Amino acid sequence: MLTDLDFGLDDGPIRAMTYSHDGFGLGHLRRTSSIARRLAQDAPGSSVIMLVGCSVGAFFELPPGIDFIKIPSILKADNGVYPPLGLRITAKEVKRLRASAMHTAVQVFRPHLFLVDHVPTGVRGELLPTLRMLRERGDQPVVALGMRDILDDPQTVRKLWRREKTYKAIGDYYDEVLVYGCREMFDAAAEYGLKAELGKRIKYCGYVCSEEPHLSKEEMREHLQVRKDKLIVVTAGGGYDAFPMMQACMEALRLLGKNLPFEIIFITGPLMRCGDREWLRKHAERAEVRVLSHVHGKANYINAADLVITMAGYNSLAEIVSLKKKALVIPRRGPRAEQIMRARIFAERGLVDALYPSELIPKAVAARMMADLERTDYPRFDGTVNLSGGRQAASRLIELTRSRALSLEPVKKPAVSPVVRV
Repeated sequence: MLTDLDFGLDDGPIRAMTYSHDGFGLGHLRRTSSIARRLAQDAPGSSVIMLVGCSVGAFFELPPGIDFIKIPSILKADNGVYPPLGLRITAKEVKRLRASAMHTAVQVFRPHLFLVDHVPTGVRGELLPTLRMLRERGDQPVVALGMRDILDDPQTVRKLWRREKTYKAIGDYYDEVLVYGCREMFDAAAEYGLKAELGKRIKYCGYVCSEEPHLSKEEMREHLQVRKDKLIVVTAGGGYDAFPMMQACMEALRLLGKNLPFEIIFITGPLMRCGDREWLRKHAERAEVRVLSHVHGKANYINAADLVITMAGYNSLAEIVSLKKKALVIPRRGPRAEQIMRARIFAERGLVDALYPSELIPKAVAARMMADLERTDYPRFDGTVNLSGGRQAASRLIELTRSRALSLEPVKKPAVSPVVRV
């Protein structure tokens, strides 16, 4: 049955829902929340409910019009293996819980738009009942898939998607695929076999960056009371797998001696294990070395830095490039090839300097720290790096949603028989 909310969307509010499977990490949630903010801002009066699996779903401050529903958290133990993160129940039970909660929420909220992040069918197919239900509605909402440009080695992705019938699911249930990247940097549609399957339903939006306001370099350095000429910031998103990189950086400082020619701040991220964070704090014996667990307004810290040392996660590199900062990027070894691929592509364009996992020893990190602080030949920028992905994705989703509303014919309500009183 159609409701009054299903029409009049040409310039009115929109009901949107998003799905972010994040079991342990913040990357997908950061991108989704950036787009949700844009939707609420560009379509005034709209409401967005975010379905999130991240254990720290409330970590982000949400503006009016946006809220989230937390579903039980899971952890990827291996390809296709997702045990519950905290609950002492079986993987089958946690899948049923998540699928049921999301299906009910979508059924009650009746969104005009459903944006799925990264996993077309949900973890282990948990979204399929909801996707089928939405396709059976008389007032079908727009269903869109949002994916970062680099997922993994193309052969690995193609093999997995053929085995799990992902190509068919995208063709059957999705109106459009939004690629959060630039075709000139990495042609995801061609590399992952989507071009032949979907054709014109694929749109490149550019990189999704945080649009939160930030302090100038001078303002933030004054706030941090930086006394030396140079500042290095070591950071890595949520931080769950950042310890090896940060440990190498801390040991590199020991090799450089006590009188460091710079100040350095480690931001471990809220998801780093407590024991790993304490090891870093224990070894931060110099007054000019600070170790913070997490911060609000990380862009302020990045903008204050003369050099950023980070892993090669999507959000980290997008933020660094948008702020035009020098960065030493140290990608993780696995389990996917994603970070090594991204580091190489960005380094080849002169956007960052890269130190690969096989080179990750304290001596190499120390040498690269000092060299990068003095280098003036990077970062280099050109017009092919589109950094307006959040705005463009939201604009396209609003356009699709309002076009869908205009194409739907209202169902005439049956005449109400007069009440006969006896």
